[in-house]
Amino acid sequence: MYSTMKKQVLLLLIFGLTWSMAQAQSKDKQEVLDRVETWRKAVLAQDVKMLDKLYANELTYGHSNGRIDTKDSFITTIGTKKEVYNELNLDDMTVSIVGNTALVRHKMTGNVTLEDGTLSKPNLGVLQVWSKTKSGWQLLARQAFKLL
Repeated sequence: MYSTMKKQVLLLLIFGLTWSMAQAQSKDKQEVLDRVETWRKAVLAQDVKMLDKLYANELTYGHSNGRIDTKDSFITTIGTKKEVYNELNLDDMTVSIVGNTALVRHKMTGNVTLEDGTLSKPNLGVLQVWSKTKSGWQLLARQAFKLL
């Protein structure tokens, strides 16, 4: 009887721990989704103050054409209107939490006015890497690739 009770207590502890971890991961996923949406709105609004908060200092931001931006260079591009995002859609989004890191995959479409006045209509696959810091989730890396 004592052995059966120990097994029941152990099973309850395992269940409780599993449930608790699932709840924490669900909360993290929602926080990341909220941050991605805040990022999308900040890019559209050219809100460089918000982008500064969302981007980790170590940001590496890869474009589908091979260009790589840092935190400062991407914020400058947005702030000086070298690229103006007129429309920015993020679809088919998935979020995976791994410790204090979130991997976000999505499709990105929209239209962007480039520095020379031409209109770009991106059709991209994107991987974003977010890191949980004292300041909340921050974008650490992003890489885009052209979809066929």
